[in-house]
Amino acid sequence: MKLVACCMVVLIAWFAWAGAPVSYAGDGNNISAVNSSVKAAEGQTYGTLSTVNGDVRVGRSATADEAKTVNGSITLENDARLGEVSTVNGSVNISEGVAIERNAHTVNGDVEMDKRSRVGGEVSTVSGDIELEGAEVGGQLRTVNGDIELTEGAHVRGGIYVKKPKGSSWGWGKDKDERVKVSICSTCVVDGELRFERAVELRVESGAKIGKVIGDDVLRR
Repeated sequence: MKLVACCMVVLIAWFAWAGAPVSYAGDGNNISAVNSSVKAAEGQTYGTLSTVNGDVRVGRSATADEAKTVNGSITLENDARLGEVSTVNGSVNISEGVAIERNAHTVNGDVEMDKRSRVGGEVSTVSGDIELEGAEVGGQLRTVNGDIELTEGAHVRGGIYVKKPKGSSWGWGKDKDERVKVSICSTCVVDGELRFERAVELRVESGAKIGKVIGDDVLRR
């Protein structure tokens, strides 16, 4: 009877594990998942927040060294503090007052930064748009197939780089003949070069401050 009872306990535990919708593990202040989203609670401090197939959300005023996913978006709520954020297939949404010490990267997704937010290093995407609304980037803005829009006094200290796609495959985003659009508002500042390796439509409002424009096919508006 004891053997039967033990077997039943093992079976129940196995079915509970197999039927659980979340694959989730914690190691100290790290949170990781495989097929689920990850959430950092408001005001708490973490090491790494990571998942493979799911979103990462960092609560208001929470702190983490790194937030990363492969197939999912990253959302940073107001006044969060991060070391670095990255995803492959998903957007990066940076709310008001957020500070990222190093870089913010995505491959197939947009990057949006709200007022008073700051990234100390580089902001980059391959096939996605970059929008800065009153935000600051200490490094460079980089894209291949995405538009760039700076509004509300945004400041980019490391310049802008629109890179030529590698090989014959253009991936997601714009096709070969479509211009990337770069728009800079009247109160915005871009220090450093604006380097364009593919066709670009550049709109700079009166009053904006920008660095040297480099490119063979730049249409000024």
